[in-house]
Amino acid sequence: MRLKTLSTAAAVAATAALVLTGCAADSSSAEPAAAASDVIRVGALTPGNANDGAFNQALADALARLADEGLIEYELREQMADPATSEPVIADFASQGFDLIVGHGIELGDAIFSVAEDFPDVDFTASGGVDILEKGTDNVETWTYDATQVGYLSGYIAGLTGAAVVGRVESMELDFVKVTDEFFQLGVAAANPAATLLPVVYAGSFDDAEAAASATKGLIDQGADLVYTTGDGIAAGVGAAAAEAGVLSVGVSPAAGEAALATNVSTVDLDMYPILKAWIDEVRDGGFGGDGVVSTLANGGLTYKKINDVEGRVPSDVTAKVDELIAGISDGSITIP
Repeated sequence: MRLKTLSTAAAVAATAALVLTGCAADSSSAEPAAAASDVIRVGALTPGNANDGAFNQALADALARLADEGLIEYELREQMADPATSEPVIADFASQGFDLIVGHGIELGDAIFSVAEDFPDVDFTASGGVDILEKGTDNVETWTYDATQVGYLSGYIAGLTGAAVVGRVESMELDFVKVTDEFFQLGVAAANPAATLLPVVYAGSFDDAEAAASATKGLIDQGADLVYTTGDGIAAGVGAAAAEAGVLSVGVSPAAGEAALATNVSTVDLDMYPILKAWIDEVRDGGFGGDGVVSTLANGGLTYKKINDVEGRVPSDVTAKVDELIAGISDGSITIP
């Protein structure tokens, strides 16, 4: 197995990361403009809803873009977290002759590998933690993202705001969440060593917005003037509670709504287009199989939302400092501790 270098990247860094679960997409299809012989048929599955503004929507957006470019036609199935539900869908895609089947989410990995054994002439992708990078087969490529970079960049942005007391509302106490949080703390410390970090609070779910809102209010009562979350459904609760209190946030997705975004400084996002485009090219050219790829800042798989100055409360030089950090990480001149 080898790590893939994307055409859009200077390098792919295979650092410890685990893929976030989340919400997936509405079923969609698009008619390609290219010649039929060049069009790749893609079947995709996500564990929740594609309008989550975060993990799952990153795939849905990439699929739609590639369809608009005439490179693929696709079918996207949502709410596929349960293997008992997803495995028959994956097998059905394979039986219908789809060229590529994408399992987007850690919940789909076992089902993808199980079905792939029965369809050696069909190409598949599976996502998971850093360990999945070593599990690629002749017809399965694997993917994860760099949780250290997500956490560090998010923390750096939070620190640059000058917030004195920073709270964190996370989903569940899982390895990849703990990795993200650890590097978030390092990022805050690098940008603002004087900031106080309150103990992390776990909502106990990826999607329980009410629990997340309650946790956010508790942190605000302890003096937090910025609250961070890693996204998914809990971001709506964090964003709403923070905005209501006039407190800054980092990590809230657009799906939370305009009111919740009013005080959200920025969010580190996935961009699945570079990775998905590379897979499509490999399937078309006959070079698919065995690789693992990591979404990073260098290859464009990780990005950040435009800095919101929150009516002048956020320093005007934050964007420049964030871009400088990203450039340094990408060219290797800056190493995350």
